[in-house]
Amino acid sequence: MNTPVWLIESGVFGSDADSLVKELRRQKIPCGSVAHRELVKDGPPIPPGECVIVYGTYPFVRHAQLHAGWIPGAWLDPDTFDCTTYAPHFGAFLLNARHEILRGVDAIRDADRLFAAFGPNDEVFARPTGVHKLFVGRCIFRDDWATALAPTRYDPDTNVLVAEPREIGQEWRLVVVGSEIVSACRYAVNGRKEFEPGCPPDVLGFAGRLLAAVPWRPADVFVLDVCESDGEFRVVEINPFETSGLYLGDLEAIVRQVSRAASEAWARAQPS
Repeated sequence: MNTPVWLIESGVFGSDADSLVKELRRQKIPCGSVAHRELVKDGPPIPPGECVIVYGTYPFVRHAQLHAGWIPGAWLDPDTFDCTTYAPHFGAFLLNARHEILRGVDAIRDADRLFAAFGPNDEVFARPTGVHKLFVGRCIFRDDWATALAPTRYDPDTNVLVAEPREIGQEWRLVVVGSEIVSACRYAVNGRKEFEPGCPPDVLGFAGRLLAAVPWRPADVFVLDVCESDGEFRVVEINPFETSGLYLGDLEAIVRQVSRAASEAWARAQPS
């Protein structure tokens, strides 16, 4: 089975990228780095058809997917990772289970109705539904609504999710390969970045029940963000692995399992 090459976008993940490279080298898995502009200007540094995993920003990953011809390259499907697609599957497990999705330009126009439905204290939560976010998902006051959603005017097809604000305690990032949770770490407490490796057994139990109850997967490899809210665990969002920070995750398991998934994808793509 072909061993993948990990190609990491330079200048993006800082010391986290250094830790990832160190682990890749420890496992004797080839890796390299390239800037987005170099990938665009000079073309792919590895021939098409090779087993490669790209890791970086959304524009970097998408350019590699569309132009490099690597296998798998990435598991990022923008349509699949749009919460318009995954929200119906995960339903009541979601933090924002009660929500409305509509075009950003319509959300600006329908502000009074949306705040009546989701903003009892003159505040609602809103985020773009897509992977490539035009603005950061956050709670927004009525007076700031039009300004906060203004970027969507330049892309009228951008959808936004609007929901009632929810209190969030701790948040954890889980890396999932197939139906197996291969890594978990805490990344926030009460909205502040606070990193800690691992997670409580109850978080793993919640994620395990979720994966057992929902057979649908956005990809062979993905990231599941889980939080505690009002005494319950909920899914904050689902993200592509290739564009997500790994924080204090288990790099040994991530590198080993994601590399295995890439090798298997490459093998399946070969002529029989």
